[in-house]
Amino acid sequence: MKCLIVDDEVLARDVLETYIEKLSHLQLVAQCSNALQAFAALNKHTVDLMFLDIKMPELSGLELIKTLKSPPEIIITTAFHQHAIEGYELDVVDYLLKPFSFERFAKAVEKASSRQQKSESKQSEDTFSFFVKSDRKMVQIHANEIIYIEGLKNYLCIYTLHQKVIVHSTLSHLEMQLKAFSPIQRIHKSYLVNKNFIVEIDNQIVVLCNKQELPIGSSYKDDFFKQMRVL
Repeated sequence: MKCLIVDDEVLARDVLETYIEKLSHLQLVAQCSNALQAFAALNKHTVDLMFLDIKMPELSGLELIKTLKSPPEIIITTAFHQHAIEGYELDVVDYLLKPFSFERFAKAVEKASSRQQKSESKQSEDTFSFFVKSDRKMVQIHANEIIYIEGLKNYLCIYTLHQKVIVHSTLSHLEMQLKAFSPIQRIHKSYLVNKNFIVEIDNQIVVLCNKQELPIGSSYKDDFFKQMRVL
């Protein structure tokens, strides 16, 4: 992860630099003593993680966050605890009170790394697409638009938000190809569904956004419910 330090205290920047050097997956790209320098650094460098002080001249750290349209992951480093709630409302990764240990620093970095990985995974899912041959044409399917897929012996019906596509293939083969898109799940020997489009589960039936009702096969039931987020 490429890191940026923004802090008006020299000693604080030195401590963060030392800590960053201890973690091989971190790379420091710049240090800034105020928010204006941070603006320039963010425009010049790709930044995945910013260590940000709150109390700084001209523009505070929290004010800086509010001005950024697409901020990187942010860990606040400050001596003032009273801004913690506001920091979390701005979706910062963590809030480190000075002086903090390397262990506490490393824990915050791990949280940032985990969030970045989840974000990248979500972006990959949102853009995942593939082509299938249907009626002598190659048709592009966007995985995030698939509602469900029905297997009919050697044919498949792919139902998306915009179309129905009939493909000469098997459900097992397409299921393997869609492993990179986690919302697609097998619920029956004849059906794959996109969990994002399930609006209701009634006993052994799932109801989808297009009002289609599909059965949950007994051999798939346990695994299906393990994957569903139930509060």
